[in-house]
Amino acid sequence: MTNLQDAILRLQLHNTLVILRTCGSDYQNALVNDLTVPYHKIDLAAPSVRIQVEQNPEAFARALPLPAYLHNLHYMPDLLKCLLESELPLGRIIADCKQNYYLRQAADSCARQARFIELPLQYSGKKEFFSVTSYLDRCINSEAAQDILSLIVGNGFGEQTAAYIDCLLRREIMEQTTVKDEIKFYRFLCSVASMAGSVVNYAVLANNVGISAPTAKQWLQFLEGAGAVYFIQPIDIAIPGRRLVKAPKLYFKDTSVAACLLQITSAAALASSIHFKNIYENYVVSRIRESFLQRGLPFVAEFYRDSNNKEISLLLHDGNVLLPIIISATDIKAAKLQKLLGLLKPAYVKGNINLGYAFLLALGGKVESLDVGLWRLNAGCL
Repeated sequence: MTNLQDAILRLQLHNTLVILRTCGSDYQNALVNDLTVPYHKIDLAAPSVRIQVEQNPEAFARALPLPAYLHNLHYMPDLLKCLLESELPLGRIIADCKQNYYLRQAADSCARQARFIELPLQYSGKKEFFSVTSYLDRCINSEAAQDILSLIVGNGFGEQTAAYIDCLLRREIMEQTTVKDEIKFYRFLCSVASMAGSVVNYAVLANNVGISAPTAKQWLQFLEGAGAVYFIQPIDIAIPGRRLVKAPKLYFKDTSVAACLLQITSAAALASSIHFKNIYENYVVSRIRESFLQRGLPFVAEFYRDSNNKEISLLLHDGNVLLPIIISATDIKAAKLQKLLGLLKPAYVKGNINLGYAFLLALGGKVESLDVGLWRLNAGCL
């Protein structure tokens, strides 16, 4: 919490408008309330307020009681553009939103700066993964790993996850975007869930639902704007003799949502599912990503995959050092891992990449050093 507050304060000192992206979890609501205690709250979802903004957004902006907290900014994307084009002290304004697709379009057209900060789903209280030494110490000294399979499916997702999907579909998508066909978009959600932890294929998504590839891409952007999914881009390097994948990989912020959409209701069902490998990877990546969000830090990561299906699941940036992470539910021999990591050697030799520790994040088992600079970790310690 303190680090997140510090990150926001640093942005505000540079007169940046901070926009918190939320998805309505209890933890996020409590966090926003703590962050905005001294602010005047203005709910832009209220009809009376929306009418005022629509009639004269410039006058509404000038009359804001500062410091101001603009709740539900996604209802009024035109107000964001007005704020960024005004002379108001943006460092004294905080906003939140549940759908940032149109807000980003408005922000991109303005010279002044707005910064979107995605809030974590919850606070784990654990040390961050990217602090390698402290993370290794925690893993080695951990008495028991968590039951990952139950965590992935949300301990039997139940009504809470189903209610979130319904809210996502109806309020953040149907009300806030151009999508109007509820049944078709729900089919699209299920098709997206089948790609969790995989490289995006817009043509397959489009064919599964009966829409065009450009529409599938836009609908995915709507889901990203609602904070339901996020993307990790492939590493942009030239490796002789290798043709690298160019499309991003897709991940759900909460794997229980993907499990629910795929009708995976228990740990046993997940273990026998054809989607297990990818959803397991999704869970591990999201846990690492959350450790960054909890501290208000940007999550900077890429992945490596070539046309021979050789893959390094995550290339995590720790300053100017790259931490290669291979995510696998089963063990991989150290020699094979080193051969896989050697795919980055041409770029490393040229000085484009500074390689740090490498990790195998496996399902269960003990924490151990496999080779110099190569560690096997139990993903249950995340």
